[in-house]
Amino acid sequence: ALAALLLFASIGVLPAADKPKASGSLPWSFKPLTKPQPPVVKDTAWPRDDLDRFILAKLEAAGLKPNGDADPATLARRLSFDLTGLPTGTKPTNSIAAQVDAALASPRFGERWARHWLDTVRYADSVGRNWNAPYTYAWRYRDYVIDAFNADKPYDRFITEQIAGDLLPVKSLDERRENLVATGLLALGSLDLQALDREQFYLDGVDDQIDVVTRSMLGLTVSCARCHDHKYDPVTMRDYYALAGIFYSTKILAGTPYRGQGNGYVDHESLHRLPIAARGKPVSPDVIPGVHSMSDYQAIWSTGKRDIRFTTDPNLAMGVSDDEISDCALRVKGDPHDRGPAPPRGDVKIAGLPPITKPGPNASGRLELARWIASPRHPLTARVIVNRVWQHLIGQPLVATPDDFGATSEPPSHPELLDHLASRFIADGWSIKKLVRTIVLSRTYQLSGATRGQPAHEADPQNTLCWRANLRRLEFEPLRDSLLVAAGELTFDRPEGIQIAGIGGKSAKSQVHSLLDIDAPYRTIYLPVIRGRLPETFNTFDFPDPCQIAGRRDVTTVAPQALFFLNSRLVTDCAEATAARVLKSSSTTDAARLTWLYQTLFARAPTADEVTAAAGLFKDLQRHGADAESCWTTLVQGLLASAEFRYIR
Repeated sequence: ALAALLLFASIGVLPAADKPKASGSLPWSFKPLTKPQPPVVKDTAWPRDDLDRFILAKLEAAGLKPNGDADPATLARRLSFDLTGLPTGTKPTNSIAAQVDAALASPRFGERWARHWLDTVRYADSVGRNWNAPYTYAWRYRDYVIDAFNADKPYDRFITEQIAGDLLPVKSLDERRENLVATGLLALGSLDLQALDREQFYLDGVDDQIDVVTRSMLGLTVSCARCHDHKYDPVTMRDYYALAGIFYSTKILAGTPYRGQGNGYVDHESLHRLPIAARGKPVSPDVIPGVHSMSDYQAIWSTGKRDIRFTTDPNLAMGVSDDEISDCALRVKGDPHDRGPAPPRGDVKIAGLPPITKPGPNASGRLELARWIASPRHPLTARVIVNRVWQHLIGQPLVATPDDFGATSEPPSHPELLDHLASRFIADGWSIKKLVRTIVLSRTYQLSGATRGQPAHEADPQNTLCWRANLRRLEFEPLRDSLLVAAGELTFDRPEGIQIAGIGGKSAKSQVHSLLDIDAPYRTIYLPVIRGRLPETFNTFDFPDPCQIAGRRDVTTVAPQALFFLNSRLVTDCAEATAARVLKSSSTTDAARLTWLYQTLFARAPTADEVTAAAGLFKDLQRHGADAESCWTTLVQGLLASAEFRYIR
């Protein structure tokens, strides 16, 4: 026993209680959440909300003044893209508060904000790795997230359902179905289905679950402690395996069995069977005949068909359930077969954080873990999500490392503001919509983005103090959606059923692929995300790697982005369709048509110089034989390629 103790001490895996960390060495984010009083400011007329006082106090301390307010058209466009991911298309007539409330009540809000969450939890419609099997029912989880944002599901409930929805008491059958679908979060990892070592495969799945839960919800890189104590944060290997025991006792129901178990790499028997009812009584669902497994595909291949919509069963979903309950033995240096002691499930002893309630002997501990994370006493949970929301609305986070709130994270630029918003968020019932509304109605959000001639630009060129609005390039989703809106071709329906085909092999006939082309009329969030096979246009505009947790997307400016607007079939088709709409509009003069076009694309009227430039362009094109449709198509494509179309000011 002494020899074993010395061995584990030498590799850094003693229990946290035996390796205490001084409280002074704890990361700032581990300290209890506070409720700072809004500071006193000199310019008492400027703030519209308490959050503005925190911003203004720092500006005044630096001897700086904020910009003036953005003009109404600029602000309306900013609000529309931030809240719905779509252009306004009309000149604003209502008050700003009315515009905000209408956007928050729109189903388009959930489609915009769900994408932010899906980035953070590595959402995809296929496994990736060596056998890129399809996640045929991943879309149910995606739609759950959209619906949750639209319903303003309290954030503490939202994350609890995703970790332990199958373990929650329910009041209705619909609630039970929804809770099971929510656990799809834990089944969406990128795993090697052909891994030679079964235990390694299971432990990799556990590691993925630990990583997605702790980084997305807590901003902690707990997975760094899989093979050794965390190099920087107060997380030991023992803490890691205390969490691992929770997921080691959890069964993944992804429809993609390990190494061809069941009916192959695609097996709908290894999914959640959602409960259904007829006249109030539960019944067993009839499985709709169609493609459910590899053997079904092989039978269809023999007929020469290649591109067949798996058949959708309305009562199947990805998710997890409790499995055989077992603590997870520590793996020495991460070796799956070199076992050390097994810490009790959930017995996490991270200095500065409250303890997790001990699970019962027949429970995995997921429910206790979920309630621990969702507790208002947890110092990280509210801070992390508030920082994410601020980032998406303001254009830069208060904490520059949104997925890492540990010892190596950047300290917050406005620590008191972060805690003010976090404590307020909890007091408001963990409401995302209330938080969003608070921020967008603030003076800080509504500032002009002007930089030329601004004294603050020299002192704070990075805008750390938030003296102006940030110029932000639209992500690919709102860019593509805006093209379809301009063309009059975007539908707000959801595509029905399973939108992927193929079973994941490397041959042309078996590779998993999307059944929706890039020009499909649906919002971009509904296009399948295939790991390792993203459309080139997604990569061109910095769509995140779906194998990775990405709370903050890269933003690049590269030549292929310009070439996309010059040569892409999607852009040229949308330009032609938009030009046709211009000519079919009720406007009878070129000047009126140009006004309609500018309102549609930019939510403003053209300037006198722009009217003159358009007339000159038309004259030059007509001199070379262009007809009216060609003239308008050329103008439209030029406007679509403009910075004003691609950026939020």
